[in-house]
Amino acid sequence: MILTERIDAQKILSAVNMLKVIAHPVRLSIVDILSERKRLTVLEIQEALSLEQAVASQHLTLMIDKGVLLSEKVGRNKYVSLRFPKMKNIIMCMEGCCNEF
Repeated sequence: MILTERIDAQKILSAVNMLKVIAHPVRLSIVDILSERKRLTVLEIQEALSLEQAVASQHLTLMIDKGVLLSEKVGRNKYVSLRFPKMKNIIMCMEGCCNEF
């Protein structure tokens, strides 16, 4: 059975669009760090990945807008987390494939 018979075409399109969003080294790193630490502030992500504030904000805003990340404001802090924690499997698959080169 082919993919479009197992999964609704609209869901496949949504998944493809999320893959496009994370197809960037910085955004993949954000997915990776959030898969390990679950929920972080914007500042924690910025520091962990050695990003400038503007760069971190641009990537996080895009990922939130496209439905990859969830955000929550608590006091003065903005926390982000993966909308789909199973995205960790994408990172694990990439590591496995890259290690085979």
